[in-house]
Amino acid sequence: MLGAKSIVFVETGKILPNEQVYSERVNWLVDKIQSEGLWRVPVTLDKSSYAVMDGHHRLEAARRLKLPCVPCLLLDYSEVSFVSTHESLAITPKMVGEYAKAGTLFPPKSTRHIFSNPLPTCNISLTIIKNTNDNGLHLS
Repeated sequence: MLGAKSIVFVETGKILPNEQVYSERVNWLVDKIQSEGLWRVPVTLDKSSYAVMDGHHRLEAARRLKLPCVPCLLLDYSEVSFVSTHESLAITPKMVGEYAKAGTLFPPKSTRHIFSNPLPTCNISLTIIKNTNDNGLHLS
């Protein structure tokens, strides 16, 4: 169960993707984030490795926008259900961390993380994000 979790800022360079992204989806997100001036949904990370659980496209959008950090939710694999959707490879949570650390990417949407509760939204101004680092700033 997720319970009450804090959203924290994590430097984009510390976050480890493990799936490729669809460029058209990233382009759409970049346009949406810029036009709204808001970051609406945190990127969900494995708290031990900073491997992305949910939010590869949002992370890539942040990198294209040259954001120094992004709002994140840090979880443990004991808090989520995991499904491999890859056609020929039975991906495990351990493999996600290993691939992320090695810089190897699965195809887009190869895994699915199922959360017991809906992920929180955050609606944080891009101005705040552009002027923030990950020195312990927590949002309630």
